[in-house]
Amino acid sequence: MNTTFCPSVDQTRLHHFFFYPYLPILHQRRSTIMQKKFNLTSFNLYEFLKHQNSQGFNVPFFLADRHTYQNAHVNFPFRTFTFGLGITYTGDGDVFKIGSTDYLVTAGCLTTVGPGMVCQWTGNYTAEHDTVYFTEELFEGIRSNAFLHSLPFFFHGGRHVIKLLDDQTRKMASLFGLLKELKDDKSAVPGIVHSLLMLADSFHADREKMVVGASPNNPDDISSRISNGISNREKIVQAFRKLVAEHFPEHKEVAYYATALHITPKYLSEVLQAELGKPAKAFIDEYVMMEAKSLLKQTSLTIQEICYWLGFEDASHFNKSFKKQTKTTPTEYRKS
Repeated sequence: MNTTFCPSVDQTRLHHFFFYPYLPILHQRRSTIMQKKFNLTSFNLYEFLKHQNSQGFNVPFFLADRHTYQNAHVNFPFRTFTFGLGITYTGDGDVFKIGSTDYLVTAGCLTTVGPGMVCQWTGNYTAEHDTVYFTEELFEGIRSNAFLHSLPFFFHGGRHVIKLLDDQTRKMASLFGLLKELKDDKSAVPGIVHSLLMLADSFHADREKMVVGASPNNPDDISSRISNGISNREKIVQAFRKLVAEHFPEHKEVAYYATALHITPKYLSEVLQAELGKPAKAFIDEYVMMEAKSLLKQTSLTIQEICYWLGFEDASHFNKSFKKQTKTTPTEYRKS
């Protein structure tokens, strides 16, 4: 089934939410393609889930649980357009992929994602969990939205999945219970969501003070070493992930990122291999393919336009790279 768009969703609103952070880069690199006025149709998971669950589009937040995802049948990489915060209560571990980083999500894990990230669940959505999605509009007229952009776990390079202590999990569950109880009270919802965010921020701060050496993609891998900050290797990983998200359309070579981080390409790959289980080049290539899959499934861009968007010189090069990574062509993937 071709999932390029969902005809039952209000396409005007989906167009309004369609925004890719690489538009300035594309404009600089391919000015001719930007002279064409795109009339893009996009798949927005946030609006799609709200539509599936009969929640109005004018409400700037949405609550989801395992049944929500099971009914949605979204099994391809999708780009986020909102902020999302979730807590998992049960389960032995499903893999949640953000960009080309795999996170093992088990019971007691706090998960956070922000706008503009390409994500994919590889599990079967059997774990019990609560998730709230919301846009900046939720806090309009109440407080400045600047605080959202001060939370690093919502953005590239941040730690998107951490393991909570039992009492921390109970606190989050308590607030989610209150949010579900008062979800129809517009005056109460922003305050409860804000409390969830402040708790999440404090839990992240506590973890950074206590844990060093834990694998960024496995929140259960907690080292016994104690320090006042994260390890140097983890700082390198975070900085590398942020740089790749910002510069991958123009730079796909390891040397560029190593130079930016003031380390050698060999050492960068050694750090990535140790921390994420893959060398730097594999990380970059996988990140590009996740972006490509999202564009193929979520938009009506042509293959040629996607090729330029991702920084490939021509469609032939893009097709070869895509097939090498996925064992299928872009056209076949879009139709699947």
